[in-house]
Amino acid sequence: MEVVIDPVTRLEGHHGVRLNVEGGVVREAKALATMFRGFERIVVGRDIRDAPIILQRICGVCHNDHRLASLFAIENAAGLGNEWGHGIPEAALLMRNVIASLQFVFDHPVWAYALTGPDFCDQIHRTGLKRFDPLVGQGVKEAVFAQRRLHQAMAYIGGKVPHIMTPVPGGVTLEIDEKVISRLISIVLDVKKWAIGVGLSKGTLEHTADVAGYIIDDVSRKLEEGKEIAPPSDPEIGRGLYDLVSLIVVMARMGLADMGERTATMLAYGFLSDANGELFFPSGFFNGSDLEKFDYRKIGEDVTHSYYSDDAGGEYVGNEDTRKLVPKYGKSGAYTWAKAPRYDGKPAEVGPLARMVAKGFRDGWEYGDPLDLRKSLAGGRTASNALARNIARIQEELLTIDYLESLLLQLKEYAGRKTYIEFPDNVTGEGVGLREAPRGALGHWMRASAGRVENYQVIAPTTWNVSPRDSKGNPGPLEEALVGTPMENGDQWNVVRVIHSFDLCLACTVHVFTKDGKRWEFLT
Repeated sequence: MEVVIDPVTRLEGHHGVRLNVEGGVVREAKALATMFRGFERIVVGRDIRDAPIILQRICGVCHNDHRLASLFAIENAAGLGNEWGHGIPEAALLMRNVIASLQFVFDHPVWAYALTGPDFCDQIHRTGLKRFDPLVGQGVKEAVFAQRRLHQAMAYIGGKVPHIMTPVPGGVTLEIDEKVISRLISIVLDVKKWAIGVGLSKGTLEHTADVAGYIIDDVSRKLEEGKEIAPPSDPEIGRGLYDLVSLIVVMARMGLADMGERTATMLAYGFLSDANGELFFPSGFFNGSDLEKFDYRKIGEDVTHSYYSDDAGGEYVGNEDTRKLVPKYGKSGAYTWAKAPRYDGKPAEVGPLARMVAKGFRDGWEYGDPLDLRKSLAGGRTASNALARNIARIQEELLTIDYLESLLLQLKEYAGRKTYIEFPDNVTGEGVGLREAPRGALGHWMRASAGRVENYQVIAPTTWNVSPRDSKGNPGPLEEALVGTPMENGDQWNVVRVIHSFDLCLACTVHVFTKDGKRWEFLT
């Protein structure tokens, strides 16, 4: 029996799935990206300094990430920095890192309370998680307030939100001073007290280790007694932390460790370069047993099942010709506007789980799997399933709060220091910009001639996760993960829970659609 869920709601952009269901189980899945993105075509021929401004409009959610990735790419082409943004003045590098980490600390609670939370809330599923009830849940209201405060912080240093303005080619336009630092610290302190239960004096991981056992026991007891799951009045039990741990406990009880399983191939580009060029989140390709050294030249895109002309893909994404991105809606065998990115010919999952696995291999599992949550609840530190993805996103939030706190304290040493270097005219060359957005690995590839964009390619995180089959018949990560998902009596909730574990953002993957196709002429 064929089942189509279109649209899938509570994610960014336009997504659907076509499922073959037999015996109450999904046997085959096709991920549908239902709209076209043409931003790369828009920047061809323009001044390369226009690219970050235009391309950050690819997405209104991760509104900082495309601008920063594009800046990395054009600065790389100009010889000012490497693929991860290292090379500009240290003060500018740190300020960009503050913007990026604020985005992470903001984005993960959005996922928890607004996108995934309703899959487990009490109002729909009688789980006791009333704080996750859409719109009316007290946890949702508190999270919205915290998110607003973090947006204020981004606006202080970005000029506005969304689509910040202060990161520019060569650095940032904002000078670091004590007033800016004190504002940022005040906001992060407020949010951390709500989220974790402590101020800036105690590490997030350390505090979580102290209180997680109590929270798990308290939630488990309330579940057994059929009571509402709500945090105690103790101010040291962060209300946000209590919510996230309770969400994990409910997910585990509902069997998410046995859903959304796939071959554990994962890719992380690396993220947050320090003044020495060291990445806080390391890069690497996890092949199922070991973490291989990352080489972005192994990335290519397959379009066998995508609505594009057959020459729109390539061996290496940096060599793809933007002018060949010709839409072919209705192409035989095609079913999606997403391409199929592959690393060394293999599908790869991207996102928090991939980042945490890479960090575990490099820095130790106390950082790659804090509190051993994936090891004890989700089938292993490197297991890829719905519960593991959800846990990794929450674990990463803990790491990033500590990182942001440390970064803000470092900024004091850079007050008044240079935050900008002149960007040259008439740049000719190739550039690559690599970073991690909250949803996964983000890459920009460009070629410039005499200061103008000659070629531009973007692979957004969701393009990896929602990719279709390739020429060898290998499914994309989401398509593989959906196979085996229980769907008895037409109940679609488990399918939706698996999809939401990837936290898809189709806004980055696809963008423009007209039924009669007249716009394609303009875009191509």
